[in-house]
Amino acid sequence: MTERKLTRAAIAAAALDVLNEQGLDQLSLRKVAARLDVKAPSLYWHVADKNMLLALLAESIFADCLSKIPACADWRDWLRAFGKALWQAQNATRDAGRLILGAGQPVEVLKAMQDATSAPLIALGLEPERAMMMQASVQALVTGWTTFAQGPNAAYLQSQLPIDAAFAEGLDALIHGLDPVP
Repeated sequence: MTERKLTRAAIAAAALDVLNEQGLDQLSLRKVAARLDVKAPSLYWHVADKNMLLALLAESIFADCLSKIPACADWRDWLRAFGKALWQAQNATRDAGRLILGAGQPVEVLKAMQDATSAPLIALGLEPERAMMMQASVQALVTGWTTFAQGPNAAYLQSQLPIDAAFAEGLDALIHGLDPVP
């Protein structure tokens, strides 16, 4: 890849490949650069350090989830689709729970993520504060289940219950519980 073609999206895609192949502890700017066939200093124009690489990777995974949510006529359907997209992405990503919990995002990225998740809910009739609380609750549920499913006790958890079904039931219960009382 020539340096002219080096983009944040290409860096994130290469980082995701390295992460899924080798794990979070082995992810490095040097390995991502090698995957892109460039020298590590070339990446510094786009990501200054490993923390920024982790933030870029988490942001990229999150944006991909949002792009997979179909148009919805109801905020409950949107939240359910959002939760399922996050669940699928996090389960397809090695060490996803650790990545999400360890990737400190710049404030402007956090604000953009908040706007991207709240805007559809607001368009579907929710107040901005309620939309923020609801989407954050879904993210917390998904990341918690992902951390269980990928953590050191995952084998025991999987032997005790069907994780995908338990997650889906928990998501539905959360969404139902968020429904305003008439």
